[in-house]
Amino acid sequence: MRALPFNGLRGVVALVAMTLGAMPAQAQLLDSLAFFTRQPPRFVAKLDTRGSFISNSSVRLIGVKAGLEHAGRFQYGLGWSFLGSRVEHEAQVDGLGLAPVHLRMAYLTPYVEYDFFQRGPWEARIPVQIGIGSVALVHSGTDGRRTVLQRSFLLAYEPAMTIQYRFLRYFGLHAGWGYRLVLVKTDVGESLTAPIYLLGMKVFIGDLWRDHKR
Repeated sequence: MRALPFNGLRGVVALVAMTLGAMPAQAQLLDSLAFFTRQPPRFVAKLDTRGSFISNSSVRLIGVKAGLEHAGRFQYGLGWSFLGSRVEHEAQVDGLGLAPVHLRMAYLTPYVEYDFFQRGPWEARIPVQIGIGSVALVHSGTDGRRTVLQRSFLLAYEPAMTIQYRFLRYFGLHAGWGYRLVLVKTDVGESLTAPIYLLGMKVFIGDLWRDHKR
């Protein structure tokens, strides 16, 4: 696969640089990213799960990502995430008065990821993603019908830092922390801006698929 020109990735590189702006030697960082993007890219695909909080509830976000990776150090692509936990509260429903409603949330996740440390099976990474989607309040009736009571546009910024240990080529254990900052007002009666944490196992689907095709 032919390497993408660095000019076409300048915006992506700038996003990573801003995220890591507090780190020393920013010029060195830009030089490193420019060098990585000149290397031939390879396709990557992976599952992505994150823990977080909505109001006072602990929740799980489930997603999948696919993109390109340069030199095993710099990655960018697109994903899809949705709320995998049930979050409920009571709200006014026409004809019923106060009734239980639950939250639905799903969004596209353009992302970049920079591996700033590698030693053996150990890696330290800075993943950054933008969430673009919607959040809604839904009422489920006794007849099984679902009614959307309120829907809002969702725009979120999620920087994080992760430590990963890779084993058996296709698997990795990782732990990390970060923050979800919701950039627009939502009218769903829940607080969506919150810390995020990453803890679990990764499956490197892209590597598995490439080796299977050989």
